[in-house]
Amino acid sequence: MKQQVWILLPVLLVTLGLFVGCSPFEKVYSEEEPGVNLNKYRTYNWSENATNHPGDQGPAWLNASTQTKIRTAIESQMGHYGFEPCVDKPDLTLHYHVVIKNEVLYVHNWACMRQNGGPFEQCNRVRAVQYREGTLILDFLDTKTGNQVWRGVVVGGLENIQDADADARIQTAAKAIFKKFPEKPIPQVLP
Repeated sequence: MKQQVWILLPVLLVTLGLFVGCSPFEKVYSEEEPGVNLNKYRTYNWSENATNHPGDQGPAWLNASTQTKIRTAIESQMGHYGFEPCVDKPDLTLHYHVVIKNEVLYVHNWACMRQNGGPFEQCNRVRAVQYREGTLILDFLDTKTGNQVWRGVVVGGLENIQDADADARIQTAAKAIFKKFPEKPIPQVLP
């Protein structure tokens, strides 16, 4: 019986890891400026000036087409919350940026434990798994004051993403950010 438990434990942990690993994003955050009533904002436009471009420089896949897809995905979500684009005197100015960095995950070597006689053996073998992590940050700025009133952030791994998968991943990222938005979407425009 004990041997069955020790055989099933690694299988259970691997299965759990696969389910957790299926989620495209590990972390989603939001931050609201205290005391700000987000209901008073209804229109928006994108921030563009010499020091602030639509998205920061990034890897080769972060090109003009991808940046357009990011904006389109965010604009789609903005519409679900009743926001409308406005060129002349918008309530909000939107800005996003993407951060890409290399990360390392340290994984305990389960094969080492099994080879050395079981879970109570001394086995300090840990292997490093390197991966790229991407962060999409969306800021809402009050156009009149220039103050940030809300920020949404989504973080996820970028390994093995094909061009065909990138579009769906961008849509999923935008939806994940807006799930943290403190206001409720307008029911009649939900997909």
